Amino acid sequence: MKTIIDRIIELVEISEASIKLNPLEDQVRKFILRFFATKGKGPSFEEIAKDLNLTSLEKIRKTIRNLHRADALTKKGDLIISAYPFSSIETPHKIIFEDGHEVYALCATDALGIHFMLEKDIKIISKCPACGKELEINVKDSKINSCEPSSIIEFVSLSNTGCCAAENLCPFINFFCSKEHLKEWSGRNPEHSNGEIYSLDEALKHGKIIFAERLK
Repeated sequence: MKTIIDRIIELVEISEASIKLNPLEDQVRKFILRFFATKGKGPSFEEIAKDLNLTSLEKIRKTIRNLHRADALTKKGDLIISAYPFSSIETPHKIIFEDGHEVYALCATDALGIHFMLEKDIKIISKCPACGKELEINVKDSKINSCEPSSIIEFVSLSNTGCCAAENLCPFINFFCSKEHLKEWSGRNPEHSNGEIYSLDEALKHGKIIFAERLK
């Protein structure tokens, strides 16, 4: 039987296989991801046009609309809100790079996947949904280098799947202090308690599967 994360990975693979991006759309997609990685927010249309030496903002606007429809990113008006794995809006998952700059990830798996997508060591500062305690995970050389507390787990809730993973899946993929805290939280949130538990090593592998080739 397929696990929830297997189904999510399958959905991602099907989605990516079905997206027929033209060269410009793929170029814009990759620029947006690299911009997020350094700035922690989405670029403006003008910034995209300047970097790609394009003069038509309407062409950029159309490209962003297509990427939004393909669920490669989310937007509100002309503002790019997220592009997997990044969010311009604060989430429970903060990523700190070795040079000190910070970005936010859409979910726990996305946070781990950033290490593989950018090939950079990272520190993840997350929050346990049960108690609000700060959780720290250090990823180095494709491994979990350290974590505090040592009992951190990932919980992937069986949420409704929709056309926008950022809204329908990501909010329900989180780190918890421990299985005991997850049990307490599940008792208070029965509508989201049906899901699967993964160790950090397992979650790291899922992040690699989904994001290692995202900028290739």
